[in-house]
Order: sequence, then structure tokens, then C-alpha cells
Amino acid sequence: MKKLLFNASNLHTGGGIQVATSIVFELLRTIKPHDPIEILISSEIEKELNNIEKNLPKNNFKILNTYSSSIFNLNFSFNFNSQQTVLTVFGPLYRWRTPFINIVGFAQAWIIYPNNECYSMLSTAQRIKTRLKYWIQGLFFKRADILVVELEHVKQGLIRELNIPEERIHVVHNCLSSIYLNESLWQQVEIPKSKEFLNLGFLGRNYIHKNTSIFPAITAELEKSHGLKARFYVTFTEQEWVDCTPEFRAVCINAGPLALTQCPHFYQILDAVVFPSLLECFSATPLEAMAMKKPLFASDRPFNHDICGPHAHYFDPLNPTSAARVIAYVLKGNGPDPVALKAAREHAINFSSPKERAEKYLALLMGDEYIQSTSK
Repeated sequence: MKKLLFNASNLHTGGGIQVATSIVFELLRTIKPHDPIEILISSEIEKELNNIEKNLPKNNFKILNTYSSSIFNLNFSFNFNSQQTVLTVFGPLYRWRTPFINIVGFAQAWIIYPNNECYSMLSTAQRIKTRLKYWIQGLFFKRADILVVELEHVKQGLIRELNIPEERIHVVHNCLSSIYLNESLWQQVEIPKSKEFLNLGFLGRNYIHKNTSIFPAITAELEKSHGLKARFYVTFTEQEWVDCTPEFRAVCINAGPLALTQCPHFYQILDAVVFPSLLECFSATPLEAMAMKKPLFASDRPFNHDICGPHAHYFDPLNPTSAARVIAYVLKGNGPDPVALKAAREHAINFSSPKERAEKYLALLMGDEYIQSTSK
């Protein structure tokens, strides 16, 4: 009997944890005890799973924390070399020789958009280091037998930049976590909400491509040109918050990193979500904002249009005047249109489903056997 490995052991920070948690949650409710599948997760994902449900079935379930340096670890090799197929949720998988079918999820927008505007925000040394990092990662991605991406633009980018044959790339849409449809699992976030300000928010890490440094200029422009006082709620780590400028901290409140079960309540506190990112393969934040029926202001970029369609309000992410103008137009007067918010929620819920996504990952991992078993 062939051995199959679902690998999420390398995910320790960022949105990848939420994606993997959602997939593993569905897999644990789907796979049977006799299925030859082992699931490896990091301790961070285990924590998120326990927040959702402590009594999940954990057949063939193991906690293992791997990093890029784990390539030199014998325990790392032991867990992977005995498998026939390995599916890594988000790579790269740092293995040059893989005595197994190597399926890897790809979500590195810096690789498929090598001339992106974020490089101009880095010092010369940082630019060289960053390009070297993603060049090395690109080499490992090329070694994969199958690459899994979340949107069509990513597939086209891999064909264009890494010369990956089209038949080796599979598109599996990201989706809203089932948490957002089960209010009984939501946990509160203890942060104040003011009636004197517009409570705008951003959920995510403070990576340079997220472009959150535009927030102080947006708040200044909202007050100066539109008579609206606003502040932003963010979810940064302690170090990210310390590294922010005094001007940024003066107009923002940091809720700190959130558990997946706390995210819906975070959105509830907000009057609107602002997503000014310059570079993404896929982000779940727009889907989550729409699902929570919050007005979504998003950067006018193809990845956002692919996800949101007509259900977001778009602005130039390099122009705070543009952002403030769009925000004020929607939120002043009678406020956002409830019919439009309802349509956006329906769009987010129907974009894809956690169960459907998990089934597609299983089909890739198990191959023909899964297709035959589901057709009986």
C-alpha cells in the first residue's frame, strides 16, 4: 500500500497558517482510519485546530516543526523519504532529490512578478538579498512534479517566469474558512471601538508588500479633505509594532496577532476594511471582509479583481488621496449600501468552499485511487 503525506509542518507565521488549518480541519473530518495518509502539521497549526475543536479525530496525525534548515535534519528525511507522494501546502519544499511524487503549493508573488514596485522600497543590500532568496526558492519550485496555485494569474506567472509546463500546474481556489459560517466558534477580541472615529482595519502581517505605511496619509487626507476622523486597527506582532513609525502608531491601534477564531469578531468591530496590498498571489482578507458584510476598500490590482470582482471599492494603492476619496464617497452620508454588502457576502461564500478545496487536495494526493473511490 502506498504511503501519502500531507505536509503543513513548515508553516509557522502569516496567512498560510489559517489556510492550512482550514484544510487540515476538513481533512481530519474526511479521511478514514484505514486511508494511507499521514498529516504533518506545525505546533502553530495544532494550536489553531484546538481552538476550533479539541476532539477532532487524529488518525495518522503528527506534529513536526520543519524549517528551511531542516534539510540537514535526519528526522526530516525519515518522515519524507518513506512516502510515495508528498503534498506540501505551501512551499518550497527544501529537498533537491525527492524519491517521491512531489506536489507543492506556490504562493510567492515576488517570484512571478520580479519587477514589482516593492523592490524600490528596499535598500541595495536588501534588494540583492531578496532577489537571491527568491531565485533559490524558484530553483526548488522547479523541482516539484506538480505545483498548486490559488488563482489563474499565478499559473500564468509560473509559465511566464519559471517556464513551468502548463500541465504541471493545478489551480485550486482558496476560500473562506468555515469558521466564518459558524458563529458559535467565534472568540472575542478585547479592543475599544470609538464612536468618534471611523474604525478602519487591516488583518495581516506587516510585510513590506502589504503597503500599510500608507495608513497615516489616508487618515490625514480623510480629515483634511473630507472632514472624517479615522483610525486603523492592525494585527501586527509586537516587533512589527515597535518597528512602526511614531506617526503610524499615532493613528493605529494594534490588536496583536489573532487566533483564527478571533478574526470574525475583529471584523465585527470595524466600520470598513482597507486592503492596500501591492503584491499577492491570493489573500483571504478580502473574502473575509465581504463575508462579514464590511465595506472593502482594496488596491486596484489584478489579484484583488480576480477575488472580489465588482464587490470591492478600488483605489490606487500608491495614492492616499485616491484611497481617502473612495472611502469618503462610500462611508459619508447614508453609508454603505446594505444590498451591495449582502451581494458581496454571497460572492465570498460561493467563491469556493473548504470542503471542496480539501477534496481537490485529496484528489491530487491520492490520484486515481481517490477518483475511483468517490465514483463508487
